[in-house]
Amino acid sequence: MVQAGFPRRSHGSGLPRQCREDPRPRACEGRSVMIKAIGHVGLRVPDLDRSVQWATTVMGLREVERTDGTVYMTHGGVHHSLLYVQAGQAALDHVALEAQDERALHQLRERLARDGVEVLSERPEELGIEQAIRFRGPEGHVFEVFCGMAADQPRHTGRGVQPRKFGHPMLKCKDPAETRQFLERLLGFRLSDDVGDGTLLFLRCNPDHHGIGITKGGEGLHHYAWEVDSLAILGQLGDVLEKNGGRFLWGPGRHGAGGNLFTYHLDPAGCVVEYYADLIRVYDEASYRPGRWAMSDYRFANLWGPGIPGHEFFDAGAPLPRTGTTTRRQ
Repeated sequence: MVQAGFPRRSHGSGLPRQCREDPRPRACEGRSVMIKAIGHVGLRVPDLDRSVQWATTVMGLREVERTDGTVYMTHGGVHHSLLYVQAGQAALDHVALEAQDERALHQLRERLARDGVEVLSERPEELGIEQAIRFRGPEGHVFEVFCGMAADQPRHTGRGVQPRKFGHPMLKCKDPAETRQFLERLLGFRLSDDVGDGTLLFLRCNPDHHGIGITKGGEGLHHYAWEVDSLAILGQLGDVLEKNGGRFLWGPGRHGAGGNLFTYHLDPAGCVVEYYADLIRVYDEASYRPGRWAMSDYRFANLWGPGIPGHEFFDAGAPLPRTGTTTRRQ
């Protein structure tokens, strides 16, 4: 595990410091953080059974419940860490974030009302959750903040390449700065790295270097990510993909921004899935300063070799849906 501290961060494992420190004041200094973890994403998929089969066989998840065209999947422990919704075409249904506690959820309601944010629901729309509120971001992304998820599932799924936790979504936005400010102001996210002067942003809500990424271009979701323990497990994923007719889109490699080992592949609905290990952790908030990377410096993308791949990688993902969220608690 790579830790971060004074003066910027310690990369560990021989990782060089690749970007200059940001001398400007931190936008969220002193602001309360109400999110303790990234919960899951809800994805609309055109072939529900195929997506579930892939998630089970390749990604090492397990089906927990199925109701009214919605399937709850878990990596182990919690009730669900991925949610599939049957739909005519692939799309991002919502991004779910876990609140620190009930008090944080109440505080969020006050902030949403203060800022005039569109609230879609103030009750749980999913099974396995006690309290939740859903609202729409500035570019149409639906966010759910919840607390009280059931932790009633076995820790080991027994198939595929089981991740240790859900990591992050990478959102596509026309104006990344607007969504960044929205997440900082309402939820207390903090900037970890900035690539290309706001073209690609990495935000954190806990010691993980990033829990949400924002990239410029389009609207929706580019990829969702799972954390594993080591490079060896990423190699195991490559073997499992090959046996099931898949392949890596990119990787293995090591990102400069975030410092993590990575691989990317496509799921059956055409969304990109990242598996990663060895992500930087930020434990010293007082000394950390966001990193700044030039877009021309390919090392932000891959310290080991070739930079970002072409359109097959960039154009993949799940757009925003044409209609509202479809998850409904039964």
